[in-house]
Amino acid sequence: AKGAAVFAVYIAGQALWIIGFIFELVTPRLPGKIIWDAFQWLAGIVILTAFPVFAVQYTEYKFSNARRMFLLSLLVPATFLLLLLTDPLHHLYYPNPSLTTSQPFSELNYDFTGIVIAYAFYSYLTGFFGVALLIRRFFRTHSLYRTQVAIITVGFLIPIFGTILTLLGIQVTQIGRASCRERV
Repeated sequence: AKGAAVFAVYIAGQALWIIGFIFELVTPRLPGKIIWDAFQWLAGIVILTAFPVFAVQYTEYKFSNARRMFLLSLLVPATFLLLLLTDPLHHLYYPNPSLTTSQPFSELNYDFTGIVIAYAFYSYLTGFFGVALLIRRFFRTHSLYRTQVAIITVGFLIPIFGTILTLLGIQVTQIGRASCRERV
């Protein structure tokens, strides 16, 4: 199937991101939480690189020079990766990490720097490019395949909206706890 191998890489990236999140939650100390958070950033690079490639392959979108476009699309993630790996030298990602003690797990908190926000913006642009290709395909494909395209699109958008909530400082767990307290 078109794009199946790249979709498998995308799914592997999502699985690694979830594993990193779980280990970050259960790790009790700040240095360990930072390591697992950085692991999630690495998994995010896999996701960010794989999804648009999948969307192009799946929708059969044609670039005039696909190889050059792909290599150019790797510049920002590669730069981000280099800065992430050297963060202890410049603290562009974790300028002031701290732990918030909450039950059942303590949470890693840090201010989002300009680098993180710029990378998030780039990630959203890249991701929404892939979604736009899928939506375009949705309206141009046989009705038999529309459900498949819709499921892929929604499946990609759900984690994106989760990251948007994080960037906006909205903690879903805090909302859930507040509504439970109101009921009591």
